[in-house]
Amino acid sequence: MEWIWDLYGRGKLVLGADERMYMDFDEREIECLMTVGLWCAHPDCNMRPSIRQAFQVLNFEAPLPNLPAKMPIPEYRVSTAKANASSSEPSISTSSLYVRR
Repeated sequence: MEWIWDLYGRGKLVLGADERMYMDFDEREIECLMTVGLWCAHPDCNMRPSIRQAFQVLNFEAPLPNLPAKMPIPEYRVSTAKANASSSEPSISTSSLYVRR
C-alpha cells in the first residue's frame, strides 16, 4: 500500500499496474480503481468511503477523492475502562493511550 500511495503522490499510479497486462488498459480506469483502493484502505477508518460512495466513483458518477499525497500515519486510540468496583480484578482508571506507528 505504501508503494502505491507513493505512486499516487507522484501522479504515477499507472506504474503500479501489473506488468502482465502489457499496458493494455485504460489509464483512466486504472487510476480510478487504484485511487478508490487507497481510499477504501485509508489508515484512518473514518476517512474510508461507504460502499455506495466507492461504487459511484468506480462508475464515474462522482469525482475521484482528493487523498493526501503522502500516506497518512495511522494513529490508534486505545481507551481503558474503569473496572467494576465490586470486582476482585485489579482496577484501571480511565485514560487514553495514543500509539503512532
